[in-house]
Amino acid sequence: MKKCLLLFCTLLMVCFFYPLTVTAEEYEDLDDAAVFFKRDKEADVPIIMYHLVTEKNKYIGKYGITPKELEADLNFLKDNGYKTVVMEDLIAFVQRGKRLPKKPIVLTFDDGNTGDLNYVMPLLEKYKMKAVFSVIGEATDKFTKQHAANPKGKFPNLTWPQIKEMYDSGRCEIQSHGYNVHGRGGAGKRNGESTEAYHARLRADLQRLQNLCHEHLDFIPTTFTYPLGVISKEAQAVLEELGFVATLSCQEGMNRLKQGDPACLLRLKRSNRPGGKPIGILLDAIER
Repeated sequence: MKKCLLLFCTLLMVCFFYPLTVTAEEYEDLDDAAVFFKRDKEADVPIIMYHLVTEKNKYIGKYGITPKELEADLNFLKDNGYKTVVMEDLIAFVQRGKRLPKKPIVLTFDDGNTGDLNYVMPLLEKYKMKAVFSVIGEATDKFTKQHAANPKGKFPNLTWPQIKEMYDSGRCEIQSHGYNVHGRGGAGKRNGESTEAYHARLRADLQRLQNLCHEHLDFIPTTFTYPLGVISKEAQAVLEELGFVATLSCQEGMNRLKQGDPACLLRLKRSNRPGGKPIGILLDAIER
């Protein structure tokens, strides 16, 4: 009996003190059970928030940058060892212990502007990187109809076929920016609105875009990007009901992700990238 107990204790010590480091090649061959003993438990992940990428000088500013500025950002990330990941990677890390690269970073692009297709996607292809695009359902529907009526016209927002092209590239993850809450004060609760009415309104809006993404992309978003940075604690029940497991805010700073802690995926911080402020400066501020 004593020998059995000693053997059992020895096996426990091996499990707990077995080196937790593993090479990338070895890690890829592990199953989920083995990953549990070898994975990193926490990860710091900066998220950069972009809006408009354009060559029109009048739009360059707090929320607009040039394609050359974006390419300089991607060059910096490549030269400094950063690896772009998307929301599904962060969710898999937290929920299932899947490995993240040594220096992960998330690049997000809000609103679904045509510059995402014309400028951002080609640069992602060039540098072999990925990014997250949060689209607005109402604008996408509007310009899809306008483009169908005038195929040669130029429109400021993406159409569903264009979003599908981006999604199919494998470099563009599509997430939700709501159907039409973006232009109506955000996803927050309105003055005098009951909780029941608020939940019904928000549920109908977000479900509408979820359905459209499933219809056009065969994918249902798992991340909700709060429009205008307006956050309501009362929204969380609806978000969970609709299957969202992560949310993106406009608060700036570093994100600390922890295995097995779903709350760390909520209200993730993002640092805005304005014109004239290279990503290296943003990362220095975030990582201090």
